[in-house]
Amino acid sequence: MKTVYSLRIDKELREEMEKYDIKWNEEIEEFIRKRIEELKKEEAMRKLHEIISSLPETEPIGAKLVTEDRDNN
Repeated sequence: MKTVYSLRIDKELREEMEKYDIKWNEEIEEFIRKRIEELKKEEAMRKLHEIISSLPETEPIGAKLVTEDRDNN
């Protein structure tokens, strides 16, 4: 289902748009879809960062294993 969303643009821009045989509504809709995907990814990264930041600090396991191996030999 489609809905109408109108916007105001400069008259000069509109005149330039009319010079080209392009379906501007499709161009604009595709741009909006891509931008929304970017925003969703940014939001997911922010949430992931918040989760990671809330986790307790731990000792790096690699350093611990190396130390244990060295001490056992």
